[in-house]
Amino acid sequence: MKLTKTSLLIASLISSPLVLANNNVDFSDSKQHYSGFDIGYGSNDFDIGLQYAKSLNNDWSLLSSYSSDDNFDNHELGFDFQRSDGLGLVFEYEHDTNFQSDNLRANDYSFSLYKANTVNEQFSVVPQVTLGNLKHQQMSSSIYYTSASLDMTYNLNPSMWVGFTPEYTYSLGKVKEKNGNQSTLRDWDYTAELGYQLNSTSAFVYSYQYDDGNNLSLFSFKHSF
Repeated sequence: MKLTKTSLLIASLISSPLVLANNNVDFSDSKQHYSGFDIGYGSNDFDIGLQYAKSLNNDWSLLSSYSSDDNFDNHELGFDFQRSDGLGLVFEYEHDTNFQSDNLRANDYSFSLYKANTVNEQFSVVPQVTLGNLKHQQMSSSIYYTSASLDMTYNLNPSMWVGFTPEYTYSLGKVKEKNGNQSTLRDWDYTAELGYQLNSTSAFVYSYQYDDGNNLSLFSFKHSF
């Protein structure tokens, strides 16, 4: 059997010495800063992610991350600055060579502000607002957009959780294409997930996303080190 580069990379990650992990991570917390990786397979083929967390001082920490999916057609780089009270500021850059599965090259820059809130021992919410700028190669100019989301997580027990995140995106103007077509971004997206924490350093997660009419599924393994 011939191994692809993707298969070799995933195999190397899985076979890495997991005994190096020593963090006590709550994987149900989508905004927790920790160093680690995740690998997955789903509607967009193989997904991989790497992240590194660093304390800046007594109040702030930084999470640097890289992720890719769609067989390495899509790449995302992020920097998440988080204060000890759960307030966070995120910068993300995404480069896609198969935008909307149309073989279009696209670049997306965004800044986000969020606040992680623990309602009680079982329920937490994270409201987030984003301002971004998008352009693909068939657009005559880039467009600014804004989005708002609410990440809600409920812990069924110490090891299992469910999550649901609605998100609405609104373009600040019209998307103008080189062929003369114009449109606007007015989209609702929904993400749901079911997670199981294996131990203090690993978890399995199934996620489902409704994105612009597409139904996407992903099974992933997360690990901290």
